[in-house]
Amino acid sequence: MASRCRLDLACGLALLTRLPAAWLAPLAFRTGAAPWPMARSIWCWPLVAAGVGAGSGCILALLRTAHVPALAAAGLALACQTALTGALHEDGLADMADSFGAATPERKLAIMRDSHVGSYGVIALSLSLLVRAAALAALPVHSAIMACAITACLARMAMLLLPASIPPARPDGLARMLYPIPRGSLGGAVICALAVVLGLPFAGHTGALPLWPYFAYTVAPIGIGCATAWLVALWAKRILGGFTGDVLGGCAVLVECLLLSFYAALA
Repeated sequence: MASRCRLDLACGLALLTRLPAAWLAPLAFRTGAAPWPMARSIWCWPLVAAGVGAGSGCILALLRTAHVPALAAAGLALACQTALTGALHEDGLADMADSFGAATPERKLAIMRDSHVGSYGVIALSLSLLVRAAALAALPVHSAIMACAITACLARMAMLLLPASIPPARPDGLARMLYPIPRGSLGGAVICALAVVLGLPFAGHTGALPLWPYFAYTVAPIGIGCATAWLVALWAKRILGGFTGDVLGGCAVLVECLLLSFYAALA
């Protein structure tokens, strides 16, 4: 069991971050002799994402404490997060936005596979960075780490709802590796996400939290993440016939934008 957990964590870290993760895997997987169980590892994705979000929140809080201007601190925190994740989800958002210029599903899928970024992709990336930077700048310092960790966790959990509800649009790629999604691993991801989202608001509090702040920081963000994933799934099923890796990444960035804006509105 310990070996399987280490391998799953290695898969999650290798996919969602640029951190060296091969040392966690058993020797057979480090040498490339065996395929990595990417689909089985989804249970740890919310935990890995929460760590990434907490890291960017720490950077934001430290810079704000050092009296760095709020918007500059937000931009630097986003830059560190992007470097840590390798802009994986941002690349998906750009490819998904570029596909809006095509008329047929086949052409849309071809554009998504193209490594070049068009005007729609540039606009989508610019707007997403603008929204997230402005929202991060508006967050109170004392809640920045919690808000960033919960947002990152729910964003990756939301994108897992797509392969749980619609088929892949292509017979290959990351999307095909996740389908059919292992129900046990999906259940583990839900449990881990709920543990993060429901547990973090209590961090630093010795007594019970008032009902409204607890609802605002937990139940409402869960609803926003699920609703966004549902809408993206409807669009992907109708327009593309299913999901792709780019659609998953685009969904994650959209959820991040909405949740960070929501937390900023609570400030």
